[in-house]
Amino acid sequence: MGKPTQIEEPKITILDVRIAVSVLLCFLISMVLSHAGFLFTVGEKHIEIVQRMTVCISCLLCCQDNLMISRKAGINRIIITFIGGLVGIGVILLDNVIGNDWIMAVMVFIGIIVTLLLCKAARVPYINARIGGVTFILVTCTLQGSERIYYGCFRFISTLVGVLVVMLVTWIFSLFSKKKADA
Repeated sequence: MGKPTQIEEPKITILDVRIAVSVLLCFLISMVLSHAGFLFTVGEKHIEIVQRMTVCISCLLCCQDNLMISRKAGINRIIITFIGGLVGIGVILLDNVIGNDWIMAVMVFIGIIVTLLLCKAARVPYINARIGGVTFILVTCTLQGSERIYYGCFRFISTLVGVLVVMLVTWIFSLFSKKKADA
């Protein structure tokens, strides 16, 4: 039998605080932009250009122990979101022409394979490739018709905003930790 696992006492770390600050800022950015009318309208549907959920999830996934690791996580996140979104938009364009649910099911199968393959070709860790697959699924399955294309584009914009906020927050926190270490 293996050694018993030691469980650390739960405590709030600086990383937890940076994640929470990043999520808060992204939530507020999205909220303020939406209240200011920074939305895209397709028919009766209003789509957030900076999507609250996507921008906040980017913070959770990209905020790491230091700026260098956070930047790498952010770059990977941008790559997989771009790939999953682009493949999703390709499938959507075909679906808008074909309009058959059975063929769409086959295209989703092929789209997942293509997304995973392209993410692997981009040399991102395999777990990230799977998150690229999540982006593909969200883009192809969340809305209907051409709205999905806008959703995919705005998902990419939201990911970029989230990554930039994480970089800024991590950089600011690193400045304060350097000042504290120098004191």
